[in-house]
Formats: sequence, C-alpha cells, structure tokens
Amino acid sequence: MAIRPRTAVFIGAAAVIALAIGGTVVYNVSRQASSATSSAVTWWVPDWDYDGAVTLAKQFEKDNPGLTVTLVKTTGDTIANKVSVALDSGNVPDVITESIARTKTYIGKGQLADLSSVYGTDMPKSDFAPGLVNVVSAKNATYAVPYRWATNALIYNPTLFKAAGITSPPTTWDEFAKDAALLTSGNVAGTAWPMKGDPSDLTLRFLDFALADGSTIKNGTPSLTNGSVAASLDLIGGSIVKGWATKSSFELDNTGIRELFLQGRVAMYLGGVFDVDTAKAQSAPVASALMPGPRGAGTAQGVGWSYIVPKASTHQDAAKKLVAFLGTPQNMAKLTLTFPARVSASNDAKFQTPERKPFAKQLADHSIPAPNDPKWTSMIQFVHDQIESVGLGQTTSQAAGQAIMKQASTTLGQ
Repeated sequence: MAIRPRTAVFIGAAAVIALAIGGTVVYNVSRQASSATSSAVTWWVPDWDYDGAVTLAKQFEKDNPGLTVTLVKTTGDTIANKVSVALDSGNVPDVITESIARTKTYIGKGQLADLSSVYGTDMPKSDFAPGLVNVVSAKNATYAVPYRWATNALIYNPTLFKAAGITSPPTTWDEFAKDAALLTSGNVAGTAWPMKGDPSDLTLRFLDFALADGSTIKNGTPSLTNGSVAASLDLIGGSIVKGWATKSSFELDNTGIRELFLQGRVAMYLGGVFDVDTAKAQSAPVASALMPGPRGAGTAQGVGWSYIVPKASTHQDAAKKLVAFLGTPQNMAKLTLTFPARVSASNDAKFQTPERKPFAKQLADHSIPAPNDPKWTSMIQFVHDQIESVGLGQTTSQAAGQAIMKQASTTLGQ
C-alpha cells in the first residue's frame, strides 16, 4: 500500500513523512516499487474526504496492480491558493479534488487535461445532475468529473413552529417574513444571515433569491435584474432592520447560525444538509423544506466538487484511471457527504432520509449550477458590503441595488 492512516509509522522500506507547508499537510508513505512498471499517482484531497479517500485508494491499488496512490491532505481555507500556485508553476500533483466553481478559471488558462475519454458507457454524461457537465466543459471537451453536489434548503425547528401556531413551513417570501415575525420572541429570532466569515456565504443566498425573481445565469455568469436585486437586498438586509432577523447576524458565519439554531435561538434559516445531520446527531428538533421563492419554491444554486487532472501531470493515464474509478456510482456515494453528482448514485439509503429528501428535491427540481465566472467572484465582496449596508440601515435596498447593478455593468459587461 502507498497510503496508511496518519498515526502509522514505518521504518526502513516504508517511511511516513508529514509536512505542514502553508496549510497543506502531506502524508506520503513510500516503499520499494514492486516492478519497473509501478506508477505513483499523487492525489490532493480535502481533509473532510481524507478518511474515505484512504479506503478508496486501497481498493484502487488492489484493482490496479502496479499503481500506487499518494494522498496529500489539503484544507478548505488554503486549497484555492495552493491549487492556483501549483497550476501556475507547473509543479502539480496528478489528481486534485477541487471546487467546481473554480474550474472555469483553470480551463481558461489551458491548465487542465481533457477528460472527455473518461466519459462513455460506464460514465454517461446524462447520469449527472442537469447542466453539471456543461459547467466543466468548453470547446467540445470536458475537463473535470463532478462527484459531489449540494445546495441550500430551508431548515426549521418544528417545536418552535408549533409553539407559534405555525402548522407548515413557509413556501413563499411573504410567508417566510410573516412566520419569521411570529417566531421572533424573547431570545428567539425568526431567522439569521451569515454576515461574517467568507463573503460568498452571504452572496450565495442573495443570488439564490435574485435567481428566483428574474435574474439568470448565462454561460456561468449572473445576469441580474433591477427588481430581483432590490427585492433580495430587502429580504436579507431589510429583515434585520425590521427586526425578524437577528442583529447578531453581523457577528455570525454559517457555523454560528447553526449553533444558535441548535440552542433554539434561531427558528429557521437557509443552510446545508450538514446542518441537518448535525442537529439530528445532537437530538435537536429539526426539519427541512424547499427554499421559499416569491410565488412558490425558490431557486437554489448547486455547488460542489470535482476531480481534475492538471495538464502538466506526468502520470495522466494513471490519473484518468483513478478518476474513472472514483467516478463510479458506488464510489461516488461512499465519498460524498452531501449528495452525489451522478443521479444513479443517489439511490443509496443515506440520501433518502426524511430530512434529506427536501434537499434532494431542491437539487433535482429547483436548482441550477452556481456561477463560475471569475468576474463574478471579483464582485462578491462588493455585493456583500452592500447587503451589510442595508442591514445596518445605512442605505436603502433600492440605492444598494443600483450600486450593484452599476458594478455589474462594469465588471460583468451587462
């Protein structure tokens, strides 16, 4: 085996080297090659997938004698920079688990190997979530294999709902605002927003609302409308001013909101399936529903992760073989903690619990791939600051909306 759990130590033929380099931890177990044809494939894998990756890599080596896998553990807060630096320098691994949203940037720079040959009878493009393969394709070539897909939905506390006389979760923005106001009492807030932390967490929710009200995403780039932008700003920022979203939102990130929900101090919010799993594990009251929209179920952005092979990889054939192995429905289901990118993989029992089904329906019927245009990424901080300004009462939703539309005109060319 080319990999072992991080606590294993070998002396002589197998040595473990643990290096912490700028937030990336490398676990590399070497051994004498079993034959002259032996090939080592280096796979950069996020820390949250590491344990599962160990198991899958063992199976891959068993199925492919002569091929070995070296795992490099990356972290969520450093992976974007690490991958960018590696691809720019040409000093690359063979396989990288990377955010789908950043793939377009690498494709534009010509830094990724064409993985079109990986798709076919065993991995038909039609088996992936709608529009997903298109996001990682360009000029009749496909440069990644998506494996993990997720979105936000409405998470709520059924106990607090019952105490407030609310019999079912809100399905429209008006119901959402009305219910949030009814739920706000004492130390309980109707909802909360992630104003602190990664600015993309807040702008993701903003764009979800805008997409449900007329904005679109074309070729990976948001196309915003005045009305949907102003309405989204009012729904988020205005809710704080009106008092049915907690003012502590300015100090909260996603984790902070979840903690308040677990304590019974936030009655509902837009979050991911991990939040539901955490609440279930702690025996906290929790249920989920589709994201509310202006007139019914809202639109959510699908975000996720994929496998890419750098064009500068020196083991491309072996890397593609590993990617094909990881992309099978059974292996995708094993490693995926949210939802699998392949439809056939979603039949696994862990994706069919009552709390997870609304997320699956949101993904299947009311979601589209998130934008992957780097120009939108450059706008995120600006949009975040405009939302925050509305929440602080420093400007109106209309004025902030005009500022965002002006910035979109300059940055996105709209």
